This record gives sequence, structure tokens and C-alpha cells, in this order.
Amino acid sequence: PEVVWRRGIDLSPIDAGDAESVDWLAALIWPGPVHDARVARLRAAAAIAAADPPDIVRGDLIAHLHDVAAESPPDATLVVFHSAVLLYLDAARRRTFAERMRGLGGKLGRRVVWLSNETVGTLPEIDARVPPRLDTSHRFVQTWDGAPIALAGQHGAVYETLPFAR
Repeated sequence: PEVVWRRGIDLSPIDAGDAESVDWLAALIWPGPVHDARVARLRAAAAIAAADPPDIVRGDLIAHLHDVAAESPPDATLVVFHSAVLLYLDAARRRTFAERMRGLGGKLGRRVVWLSNETVGTLPEIDARVPPRLDTSHRFVQTWDGAPIALAGQHGAVYETLPFAR
């Protein structure tokens, strides 16, 4: 699909063009040669982001979700994507976010796709739809409009759809 608009929401966005900020992010990756490729990917991604910086609204995702979404082109399908974000919210705020996502399309009067990449334990209604006895350790459950569709390895290392095939 053609991306016609993009915007992010972050409490404390990092400038990918600022070398010190990128160095700080790189320092958060486990040290050692086994992780050198991750550092290289981070630096490559930061260079891409610095060359064409996204517009990021500084603030709380729940407080800004509707207003930022309403700024998107009305004739485009809006895709809201987040990864490893909701676990930083308490259970009540996770519930609030999920409810707002489910109602966002109706409020905007158009199609909104919700893609989520979060750990088991983030939203109980998603956990209930994960196949029983499926090993989700060290993997995220990827969802499309609240329905689990895949397991994704941390940092995109693997992607597995078979457990969710219909």
C-alpha cells in the first residue's frame, strides 16, 4: 500500500538525527558480538528516519489519539500501529486505549485498522484468543483489529503465522 500520511505520538520522542540520542539508544542494546547486528540495524534505521523525519506529537497516546487520527487524510485508510507500548500503561489505561481504538473508526466516519504488537498479559481479551498451550515466551502477539494473527520475535527476529492459520 502507498503510505500517504504518517504521524507518531510519544511522551519523549528522540531525534534520530541527533548522534548523542542514537548513541544512547545503542547503549540500551545488550553488549557483545551477538548483538552487534542489532546495533547496526538501529543505526541504519536512525539514518533513514533522520533523512525523512516523521512528525511526532509529544504527549500521551490516549490524550492525543483522536486529535492526531482526525488530522489524517479522510480518504485514506488510517492504520494505527504500536509495538511494546501498552505494557507501560496500567491495566485501566490499556483498557481505555483498546476501547478508544475500537470506536475510532466510528468517530472518524471511516475505516481504521488497528495493528498491535504486544506481549501476552497486555490485554486479557486478546490473550483469550491465543491458542492454548502456545509458547509465547520471548515473542509478541501481533493482532489485527484485536484478533491475534501472528507471533513476532523481539526486534523482528522471527514472524510466525502458522499457529493462527484458519
